[in-house]
Amino acid sequence: MEEVIGPGHVAPGRVPKPRSQVIYEGKDITAHIEPLLIELSYSDCIEGESDTVELLLLAADRRWQNGWYPGHGDVLEVHLGYEGEPPLACGVFEIDEVELEGAPDVFRIKALGAGITRRVRTNFARAFDDKTLADIAREIAARNQLTLTGEIENIRIGRSTQTFETDLAFLKRLAASYGYAFSVRGAKLTFFKRAELKAASSVLVIEREHLTRFRFRDKIRAIVTSATVACHEPASRAVKTSTVQDPNARGNVHSADELKLNNRVENESQARLQAIAAINRANEDQTCAEFSLPGDVRLVAGVNVTVHGFGKFDGKYTIHRSRHYLSRGTGYGTDLELKRVRDAQQGAEQ
Repeated sequence: MEEVIGPGHVAPGRVPKPRSQVIYEGKDITAHIEPLLIELSYSDCIEGESDTVELLLLAADRRWQNGWYPGHGDVLEVHLGYEGEPPLACGVFEIDEVELEGAPDVFRIKALGAGITRRVRTNFARAFDDKTLADIAREIAARNQLTLTGEIENIRIGRSTQTFETDLAFLKRLAASYGYAFSVRGAKLTFFKRAELKAASSVLVIEREHLTRFRFRDKIRAIVTSATVACHEPASRAVKTSTVQDPNARGNVHSADELKLNNRVENESQARLQAIAAINRANEDQTCAEFSLPGDVRLVAGVNVTVHGFGKFDGKYTIHRSRHYLSRGTGYGTDLELKRVRDAQQGAEQ
């Protein structure tokens, strides 16, 4: 059953008090930094990017640029939420960057969820021969001291080349071509099929009155009706094509765009999978939304919600990016970027 967002997630009659917890190198420093904290923010993305945490702190007494100066690669663990309620466990982060600005002196700490001590941002050139997509993901995860989670279909690839790309960029490109995505959080590299994520049930209802700010964008043009991928068979030297139609585009007289992809594919099965992935990805941005609302720990990237109260914009949306922040000026708030879920193409061909 879908829950309705809003005050219902705290006890009736009680004004929720925002709270945060910051653990630095295994030591809880919340009480020490709370009087200095201007804003603490946590951002997560549905795929391909590291989660991030930022702390903005008063630094008038100059302790941050002296005895309290944090080390690059030092570990932060962060929680956000309300007192008396289960918090949002943002995860474990490694400090990547610090800034000092003024006057008055303000100190900013930026930390990444995909550890800077790993090699996920180093460019490599290598080839993978006769491997499945799962084999390649597992090898990259192991090389970067990550644990691979999630289910991946048995997609065998004769050769895939990483050409002076980072491991994350290469894996993102390869995964996307077959309809997959992944996230790196802490020590886990989690794979998921985009179509299955969209098919998951909506768990929350967001009504118009719950929002402090909203923005919708609905594209009519540049929505493709079909995708075609060519397959060059080495033995016969024949060129075959696999074309996938988007059933959601029927009746859309404003767009007749077609995707023509000259991808490197080894057989018709690969061509079909890549055509399906391409059309779903191309049309994913048709209807997008941006919301701001009081903080809610349940609103994280990957969650599906139902939007109500906006007429033609109503429907099921997937959260692609969320930002949770605790500010001494505005309290606990959440900003969201969402995309409306269209019925995912599953492989109808012509």
